[in-house]
Amino acid sequence: MFDEIYNRKNTGSYKWDTIVPDGVIERGAYPLSVADMEFKTPEEVREAVKDFTDKGFFCYTSGDGEYRNSVKGFMKRRHGFEIENDWITCVGGVVFAINTAIRAFTEPGDKIIIQTPVYYPFSASIINNGRVVADNPLVAVDDSYIINFDELEKIASEPDVKMMLLCSPHNPVGRVWTKDELKRIGDICLNNNVILISDEIHFDIVRKGVEHTVIYNVDEEFKKNTVICTAVSKTFNLAGLGTSDIIIADEALRNKFQKQLSTDGYSSINCVSRPATIAAYTQCDYWIDAMNAYVEDNVNYVKSIVDEIPQIKMCKCEGTYLVWLDMRELKLNDDELDKFLVEKCGIIQDPGFWFGEGGKGFSRLNVACPRKALEKAMEALKNKVLNGEY
Repeated sequence: MFDEIYNRKNTGSYKWDTIVPDGVIERGAYPLSVADMEFKTPEEVREAVKDFTDKGFFCYTSGDGEYRNSVKGFMKRRHGFEIENDWITCVGGVVFAINTAIRAFTEPGDKIIIQTPVYYPFSASIINNGRVVADNPLVAVDDSYIINFDELEKIASEPDVKMMLLCSPHNPVGRVWTKDELKRIGDICLNNNVILISDEIHFDIVRKGVEHTVIYNVDEEFKKNTVICTAVSKTFNLAGLGTSDIIIADEALRNKFQKQLSTDGYSSINCVSRPATIAAYTQCDYWIDAMNAYVEDNVNYVKSIVDEIPQIKMCKCEGTYLVWLDMRELKLNDDELDKFLVEKCGIIQDPGFWFGEGGKGFSRLNVACPRKALEKAMEALKNKVLNGEY
């Protein structure tokens, strides 16, 4: 169900139509960029949406009891995560929720911790809201990354640091944080009165033998100061519906968040997201398992090709469908690297420098795509590099 290659040009796709250089897809390039999948969303979801649209009413819609029960059941079944229905606030996407949380829980000029290289809307959300980035860069060790906890503790203790944005699993470096790591992060934030926003949007997409831990499951105390961001979007390829479920156990925090939502004028979820979410969260566990197996095979395939290219290294990918490639040994600047990948290899990618200073010379590739498209791209990359054509 994942092998078919689709040409999605002229569909309004950000990935296929908006950010791609003119003519490169027509010349054979393939988008391995924006973090949505080249897989059709599950048939059960499409049927639920069709049934809804056939009724002909595109009305103001709420996250009602059936919707919330589907979220609650999924969280318990897939993650051992028990929540109450009233903990859920339905919002138009995780990035929107992060911006809302920044406005709800901090003031202009406050500092907010991120861990670069990291999903670039984190820093944009901080800066665009008049707050200040406090960077706790991840430390590269062999083929992975670790957290500099001594520095994190020092930064969190500064009086003007009010919030931390945690990417869990981490985009783009692919780490799935261990319970011990999450415990240390949570303790540092709690002990320093730092609000923790845990973006867990990729939490269903992990490698075999790797377990994602929802941060509330690490320590009950973290419910006092932590907001968890979840969504159906990455798991089921539903990003375009613009919906997410923000889970806040603490009533005072939840009230502040919801007050800010009201101030921002947000009042209703996307009407199509209701049937889509209910179907995804109640009927499609099989699809998650099949998708994870396919993505894992693709990750392993990319690793096998990269291992044949001395100038490129791949970071260990524990979670997400994104691989993080270290291409610094090619000695190309950002523009040269992008041009080489697009024009000579047919790879449309997300440049590493987008994710922060530590991403320069890196490339993020989305491998949630048909194997044949991935093989064409990776074989071209291998041949061009080994032949010195860069």
